[in-house]
Amino acid sequence: MNADFKLEEVLNKQQLGFLLMSISAIGLAVGTIMMKILPAEAGLTPGQVAVWRFLIAAPLTWLVTLIQKKGKGLLPETPGWLLAMGLVYSIASVLALLALSRLPSSIYVIILFFYPSLIVVFHLLNRKPVPGLWWLGLPLTLIGLILTVSHFGQPLALDLLGIILSVLNGITFAIYMLMSEQVFQKNTDRQLSSSWVMTGAMVVGLLLAFIFGFKAPETLRGWVYLAILGVVGTLIPILSMNFGIQLIGSARGSVISTLQPVGAVLISTVFLHEALTPLQWLGGILVFAAIILLQRSPDTLVHQ
Repeated sequence: MNADFKLEEVLNKQQLGFLLMSISAIGLAVGTIMMKILPAEAGLTPGQVAVWRFLIAAPLTWLVTLIQKKGKGLLPETPGWLLAMGLVYSIASVLALLALSRLPSSIYVIILFFYPSLIVVFHLLNRKPVPGLWWLGLPLTLIGLILTVSHFGQPLALDLLGIILSVLNGITFAIYMLMSEQVFQKNTDRQLSSSWVMTGAMVVGLLLAFIFGFKAPETLRGWVYLAILGVVGTLIPILSMNFGIQLIGSARGSVISTLQPVGAVLISTVFLHEALTPLQWLGGILVFAAIILLQRSPDTLVHQ
């Protein structure tokens, strides 16, 4: 029996989904920090980091799957769609790295996290259930994010290409979450399916090597950071996301993912010794409040 079913014995569906999406958000927060500092620490370009990310994550995911499955039944119901999901996620990863190389992480995060609104709008247009208080929770989340990641009083650095890349990053990530919600409903083994997603992303990564080149990190610290990106910032959050979305849906899941920038700020405070301002604390509290508000809000259908 899979680990998620064992957890369901002590947690209800909503609680387990919230836990998994929170783990995913914190993992992606670590990944965002690693993607920002890796090029300088490892002597790699952003594109080369994208190549390595899934070269590390995909084999490890398959190792866990093979141990669990013992080599039996390794073909999912819809392998083509799962590989396509890997393609979408790898594109999102490259866009994130390129955007972070041109924009301050605060501006990047604010632009990127318009994607939960895209997902909610998609559900509304398709008359699918959304949290009843989405009209309050989403604006509250945005205000909280702006306060959390912004450094008021400092010069604002804007790069048009970086903004465009961030917008495209948000769109591709929204597409991935929507695909995850639909495709994983047709695949009963989520662990195996996630391995196929990682395979699709790794194949794209190998193809990117012909564009960006292939290079090993120049320092031991670079290798350590790459390992953290591959495991903590990629493998764990993708697995948690794929499992969590099936429990609570992409609309709720995308809102919980706004914990990512708050987590990144807190991690930077603890490990990079960056000080938080009172406004950043207030922003983090608003994000948490919005997420709890939306989680406790029952799903509703908005008739048009």
